[in-house]
Amino acid sequence: MAGLDRMIRVAATTKLVPEARPFRIDSPGSKDAVLLLHGFTGHPRELSTVGACLAKAGFTVLAPRYPGHGTNRRDFLASSARDWLRRAVDSYLDLAAEFDKVHVLGHSMGGLIATIVAAAFKAPRLVLLAPAFDFPDSGVALSPFLAPFIPVLRRGRPLPESERDPARRKLHADYWSDDLVAGAANLNRILRRARRDLPRLVSDILVLVGDKDDVVLPSVGAYVQKRAGAAASIEARSIAGAGHIFPFDSYADEAAGLVMAWMTKNPARRAGPA
Repeated sequence: MAGLDRMIRVAATTKLVPEARPFRIDSPGSKDAVLLLHGFTGHPRELSTVGACLAKAGFTVLAPRYPGHGTNRRDFLASSARDWLRRAVDSYLDLAAEFDKVHVLGHSMGGLIATIVAAAFKAPRLVLLAPAFDFPDSGVALSPFLAPFIPVLRRGRPLPESERDPARRKLHADYWSDDLVAGAANLNRILRRARRDLPRLVSDILVLVGDKDDVVLPSVGAYVQKRAGAAASIEARSIAGAGHIFPFDSYADEAAGLVMAWMTKNPARRAGPA
């Protein structure tokens, strides 16, 4: 009961930043839907550009918000990997009750959750945008050992002057000014499960990365190709000059166009690793 009481107390004092709300776009007559899954400490509207592009192409799209995201630090630290994954699973089930086919797209940690969901439900198509399978540093790997002692590592990072996303500007102090070690430990749980699920994927897969990504290794496309041996097909693409947040920065239109082009073609069957 203590856990439930804590959750209720946090929820009763929590407000969602309006710009971080979940969204759904219905495309009239669509038989296919796409579940859009945002990243760690992110929010659904980071995927609004690719969502609008897919809706224009005839897909209904749904972007849910994970518990603890888009609100505040206290709310985030009261949530867990299980909460985030359960929201994604429920959202897939909601769409599957309405549509003949449900595809999955995810960015960063959302790519890991998308992998788990696609493996469980045998989603026809899976789009992975900078999926967080391979990090250049050991912070996430060490987080389960540090989290019980240092749930938050104070950094005091200032808001970047270049930040234009209104939700991220409002949420910076709660989510990105410091290292949320306890949250990273939950990310690590999802990472381990997604790695185990890669060999179970039977989807057609697109992996899209930025070649200047300093959060996830740009070689992650090859990582997925090597481990998802049962996938129907795998295509790995790179966006020149793009970093980790290309789905919602100046590269968003280019990324959305590549995703739409891939989603609206008949993917070739996979012959082997590229």
